[in-house]
Amino acid sequence: MTDLPAADAKDWGGRLPRNETLDLDDDQRAVSEQIRDRSTRWAERSGFAPTDDQGGLLGPFNAFVLRPGQARGFNQWVQHDQKHSSLPAQVREVVILTVGLAWGADYEIYAHVAVGRSVGLSETVIAGLRSGSTEGFTHHETTAHRFTDQLVRTHRVDDATYAAAEEAFGRDGVLDMVHLIGMYLATSALLNAFEVPAP
Repeated sequence: MTDLPAADAKDWGGRLPRNETLDLDDDQRAVSEQIRDRSTRWAERSGFAPTDDQGGLLGPFNAFVLRPGQARGFNQWVQHDQKHSSLPAQVREVVILTVGLAWGADYEIYAHVAVGRSVGLSETVIAGLRSGSTEGFTHHETTAHRFTDQLVRTHRVDDATYAAAEEAFGRDGVLDMVHLIGMYLATSALLNAFEVPAP
């Protein structure tokens, strides 16, 4: 069970208004209900707080309600990726945390440290991602981190890093990794542009 942050402890929406303070239209209310039915349940099972103690949405979930069309499209992408990715769960979390740490996206880091732990990512790997050390990583974790870090920080992947990723994950795995990177670059941009804090 995750402790929920107090609603009045901080303006958890960052630069955005909290959706529960607004007069939502039908489309926004429908997206809010979908998020509460699916995403918040997944978040709670994974060990991080998607809502405050009054039930107000936190993190990207609040932002999604404000733009329901974009939210639906993005959430379909996320759900499809979660169901059909060829990457192991621990490798996916290495990729997501590498992106979040490169961008300093506090809520993403907070959430996916919890998700990583829930899927068996070791504390050694979590600490290494934070410090920049790959000591104690598996070969696949190291390969995914190097590929992601290089693409996110330099906007390119050198031939040796690409070849190592293709050998480790196959062409489909590399494609899945690039899609996952893009997904969490978008999430990081959303969180950072609106200064959305972690609880």
